[in-house]
Amino acid sequence: MLVGNKSDLRHLRTVTSDEAQGFADIHNLAFIETSALDDYGVDTAFKRILTDIYKNFHMKQVAADDKAAAASPGPKISLSSKSGASSTPSCCA
Repeated sequence: MLVGNKSDLRHLRTVTSDEAQGFADIHNLAFIETSALDDYGVDTAFKRILTDIYKNFHMKQVAADDKAAAASPGPKISLSSKSGASSTPSCCA
């Protein structure tokens, strides 16, 4: 995430919002401007970065779970019946 800080000091700005947004787009970053003085965008920036962290962690966890499930095929289900046994699968009897 690219955060433009001190957005309340517009008269001292050396990078325009469009330039910062362009940089963020090129580098695949989220972009937000904030001002602690005006309490502008600070909560949004924190919520957004925490949400992104959670999503990334969750996606990695799902991928790891999928990989583990693929590595161990799990219990085998037998449909063959033994003498005198019903035709109910052994997993469900």
